[in-house]
Amino acid sequence: MSKEPRSLTVRAREYRLPEEVHLELQQTRDRLRLLACLTAPRSPQDDLPIAELSLAPAALAQCFQELADRLDSSLREVYWPDSPPPN
Repeated sequence: MSKEPRSLTVRAREYRLPEEVHLELQQTRDRLRLLACLTAPRSPQDDLPIAELSLAPAALAQCFQELADRLDSSLREVYWPDSPPPN
């Protein structure tokens, strides 16, 4: 049995991510972290079932919808190297 590395005949699957899309994904990640921070309990009382969130449900829903839209937009820009970039 040879100890030399085998040559790979199968090409690795990869995709292309434009730089501006990468930045958009980083910004989306940062917004999710901000929402996690805003909704995290500050004290043991904040974690009780009767505790109220200082964000209105409609505002929180709007934030999540915006993030979902940004992710959709970013994912549409990802392409495989064998195909042309999206327009």
